[in-house]
Amino acid sequence: MDLTKYNKTYFEVINERFSCREFTLERIKTDEVEAILEAARLAPTACNFQPQRIFVVENEALLEKLKEATKFTFNAKTLFVVCYDDTQSYKRRNDNKEHGDIDATIVATHMMLAAQALGLGSCFVASFKEEILKSILSIPSNYHVTCLLPVGYPKEIKDHNERNDVGDFVFYK
Repeated sequence: MDLTKYNKTYFEVINERFSCREFTLERIKTDEVEAILEAARLAPTACNFQPQRIFVVENEALLEKLKEATKFTFNAKTLFVVCYDDTQSYKRRNDNKEHGDIDATIVATHMMLAAQALGLGSCFVASFKEEILKSILSIPSNYHVTCLLPVGYPKEIKDHNERNDVGDFVFYK
């Protein structure tokens, strides 16, 4: 996929990105979905195991039914459900710590930044009832839902909320 037509710099993208909670009723274009999924494909994962599994929900009836699992779809017409497969994810050797959630979060971050670069809005949603979500979408038991990403055209562009100074959270030793 040729992504060279998107010329925003990384720092422009991260400066502009905000958690969009209000979308227009227009569905995003197929090539925009594909570009976001390409960003997910390119995201780094532990040992390059690539355990991410992504469900793209655009069916109106399913989007409505998903409101049983979360109230935070923000009426987006495209919703990405970002999961990881625990049979494919890295487990740290010394303590068997699962890294699938970390990998899926990295993937979701790439997806949100790609959406922003495309002029779309997104929101990382971690508040949902996983079992209901998995039942509605027939998600296998070895897949674990990390987040939902409602994506669409923002109704309005918002500024970042006030941010702490770097000195408030960085400690040099």
